[in-house]
Amino acid sequence: MRKKISMLLAAVMVTGLIGCASEDPDVRRGNTFFGNKKYYEASQAYERAYKRDATLFEKAEQRERFKNAYYYHGGQLELSGSLEAALKYYQKGFELVPTDAGMCDKMAKYYWGEEEFEKAAKYFQHLVEIDAKAPDTDKKWVVLGEDFYALGYALYQTGDFEEAIEALQQSLKASPQGRFVKEAKSALTGAKYELKKKKK
Repeated sequence: MRKKISMLLAAVMVTGLIGCASEDPDVRRGNTFFGNKKYYEASQAYERAYKRDATLFEKAEQRERFKNAYYYHGGQLELSGSLEAALKYYQKGFELVPTDAGMCDKMAKYYWGEEEFEKAAKYFQHLVEIDAKAPDTDKKWVVLGEDFYALGYALYQTGDFEEAIEALQQSLKASPQGRFVKEAKSALTGAKYELKKKKK
């Protein structure tokens, strides 16, 4: 009986050692840094592992942690006033998980703030597509109303009046009592006027 127990313990120990040996050391370091809220160090460790073997991040939980390392470090940089540096990390996170609404929203609003409306429109369009897939709740339509307004306004600023009109109409339809109804109506009137003038 003792011999069987000893053999079983030995097998468990060997299995444990194999599991530790097979775990990527940079992923392990990244997880430790992430747990200690050292997001820059975590992102660097994950990057090294990802370059060697992207399949290490096929599991949604680990990929999400990698993405969040970028997101949280970007947030730390943003809070310190380093917006351009933060944007680089948001971009990396978005490339890693292109369905992440938070990353997309950060980049869209950054370009909006910089009045780079062509780039802002690109990300607001993507944000519309992401948020449209959310469960059908009242909040979804409020958010979509704001997304469409921002997209429409950005398109209006770039001179793409037809697309702007469509987006602004969608904003009013999605959220007729939303925060930006007044602004959406004003932008819609302006876009229609500019389009009419353009076609003369």
